[in-house]
Amino acid sequence: MPLPDLPARLSPFRGRLCSFDHALRTAQQLRRATGVPHYVVHGIAPLQAFKVTMRPPAWPDRWLAMVA
Repeated sequence: MPLPDLPARLSPFRGRLCSFDHALRTAQQLRRATGVPHYVVHGIAPLQAFKVTMRPPAWPDRWLAMVA
């Protein structure tokens, strides 16, 4: 499956789950549950556009939001 054609073949539900808004809500829920700041960063993989992590990103240009 060619990479540029891949998003067109996937479920629209995946698009909502992989959105920045979903990642931000997930980070907020994790912050409330753990009490630890979480970061939303831009992922490297095409199918993982955004990641939520507890560590500050090594590359500042990938840092999109911090939930403190």
